[in-house]
Amino acid sequence: MNDQPNDDVPENNTQKSNASDNQRNSDVTNNTSQKQSDRNLNNSNSNAQKKSKLKKIITILVVLILLGLIVFGLWKSYQPKTISIQGRVEADTIHVSSKVPSRIEQLFVHEGEQVKQGQALIKLSSPEVEAKKQQALASLQSALALQSTAERGSQQENIDTLYANWQSVKAQAALAETTYQRGQTLYQQGVISRQRRDQMHAAKISANELAEASYQQYARAERGSTSQQKSSADAQVEIARAAVSEANAMEAETLLHAPQDSTVSEIYGETSELVVMGVPIISLLTDDYWVSLNVREDQYANVYKKKSLEGYIPALDQKATFLIKTIDAEGDFATIKTTRQTGGYDIRSFKLHLEPEQKIPDLKVGMSVIFEVEGQ
Repeated sequence: MNDQPNDDVPENNTQKSNASDNQRNSDVTNNTSQKQSDRNLNNSNSNAQKKSKLKKIITILVVLILLGLIVFGLWKSYQPKTISIQGRVEADTIHVSSKVPSRIEQLFVHEGEQVKQGQALIKLSSPEVEAKKQQALASLQSALALQSTAERGSQQENIDTLYANWQSVKAQAALAETTYQRGQTLYQQGVISRQRRDQMHAAKISANELAEASYQQYARAERGSTSQQKSSADAQVEIARAAVSEANAMEAETLLHAPQDSTVSEIYGETSELVVMGVPIISLLTDDYWVSLNVREDQYANVYKKKSLEGYIPALDQKATFLIKTIDAEGDFATIKTTRQTGGYDIRSFKLHLEPEQKIPDLKVGMSVIFEVEGQ
């Protein structure tokens, strides 16, 4: 009976020991949880403080940015307004044509080719010009022969012939005079009739006239040409030479040359085609490029006193300085902003002629040039 209680004592002690261990473990766990909770709370407080500081910084930055934008806007509003004006690259056009009707024989250039002053462009063929030149040369040869004759006078053979003819006619005139005198005597004696005597008188007068004419021919040949005849011969030579010069000038028109350094813009014919007198055959663009710029009245005051403008060439993606050379004396209508009925005025524009300060490589006619100018 006494052994039974003694056997239960160790078991009770064991249970008490386990309960004590469980209590200690529970206390340790609670302490650990408390520490973790405190640590999490501290981290949460630290993150909240960091977020608060970050919000303040962002707020300050936003305020500074807004203030900067406001200041920039105010500064910008007081700056002069600039507008873009588009100009166009231009060049003088030279139309090459011929003075004579002809046919294209040969083309020496092609469109877009750079040519130098005096370079041959086109060869024309004109049979009419060749015929006229031959005619002029023949006329000159004839005029020179007449001039030589007038200067030299008649040849001695001709003079001798005229002299002999004059002597023969003079002898006949003397015979006619003697015959008339005899006839007059016979008429007075009643041997011949009055009619016969008159015939002898007429023969005498005719013979004398022929003798005088023969003498004048001989005297003219002996004396040579008169000053008037020589002047006339000289004038004929000058006329013939002028005709030859004209023919040469017309022949020169069959070979056309470039009047200056330029670029072939367009050719209006092909080989063997007929060419009309005065109609352009080839168009050339000079190498002296310039820019045409239309400026409205409300922009004019900010431009006309300047000597140069800076422009941007989009095609070449580069900027260049252009000198203002001329401004048109008369304005043209521009885009109308207001009318007289509303108290304003009709806007006109003035064309400016600008030239590059320095030669711009690869600049072409038709390219755009953008200028920034102050406007309203």
